Amino acid sequence: MYIVHAYLYTYAFMNSSDEFPSEFSGAVGRLQVAVLEACRREEEWPAKLASAIGAAVDFTMSEPSEVRLLTIEALVQRPDGGRRYVRTVEHFAEMLRLATPEDRRRPASTELALIGGLATTIAHHLRSDTLPELLETVPELVEFTLLPYLGHQEARRWAEWTATSRS
Repeated sequence: MYIVHAYLYTYAFMNSSDEFPSEFSGAVGRLQVAVLEACRREEEWPAKLASAIGAAVDFTMSEPSEVRLLTIEALVQRPDGGRRYVRTVEHFAEMLRLATPEDRRRPASTELALIGGLATTIAHHLRSDTLPELLETVPELVEFTLLPYLGHQEARRWAEWTATSRS
């Protein structure tokens, strides 16, 4: 594990450029557009969330280098990559919070944990070169994300809806 971290640090140091901030911001913007477009097509908020997760995964499949920049390279990019990563997670957590009906909202730490979990899962598949498997996990990711809001049965129902709507 240390070797991997040392490699990533060296890679970031040797390949850091003044372009990172603009590349990162552009990638965040393109991901956000994909997520918002997916949400716009749905009426019910669980469907919006399910579609947003599907859109994030689809964006990862079509633009893996951009998502790698957002989820992996940002954490080793100096001087402010880590802060940009955290702000991005906070931004998408706030989007989740605002999309959730007030009577279903949880503490803000819940949204941060959920979005952080989604980002970590996506980064894992990028690092291990298992993107096709990521596509298969979309219903599971939807269930994971909806569980704190809807409970097991309803979250499972939306996961099944996601599987059906994506096939």
